[in-house]
Amino acid sequence: MADESSSKYRVALASTDGETVNQHYGRADLFYIYLVDDEEGYDLIEKRKVLPVCRDGGHIASEMEDSTAQFLDCRYVVASRLGAGASAALTARGITAMELPGSVDEAMLKIWKYNRIQGLFKEF
Repeated sequence: MADESSSKYRVALASTDGETVNQHYGRADLFYIYLVDDEEGYDLIEKRKVLPVCRDGGHIASEMEDSTAQFLDCRYVVASRLGAGASAALTARGITAMELPGSVDEAMLKIWKYNRIQGLFKEF
């Protein structure tokens, strides 16, 4: 997992156009990687090509493991849909998986709010 401070982290968004979160995790072949600074905003830093892992509604466990390993530098992975297998595999790696279909701006605002709330719990 990323070793950045709690206010700086990476988010991977499954998108075909960089403007909307519109891809199912297992079918996506491209993720937009953003560096988020909770105090400053977010910037696109990379477009990451991946091999889709969805096979006729299922997946091969080893391919899912390889897929999720590609996001070890990210705190959050966001898609329009996430199957139970992908969610579990990402969570097992310490990555928060979220279904947030819609605009990138809306997704990033929701992540920012979620991250701020999670930070409150870490203070205790």
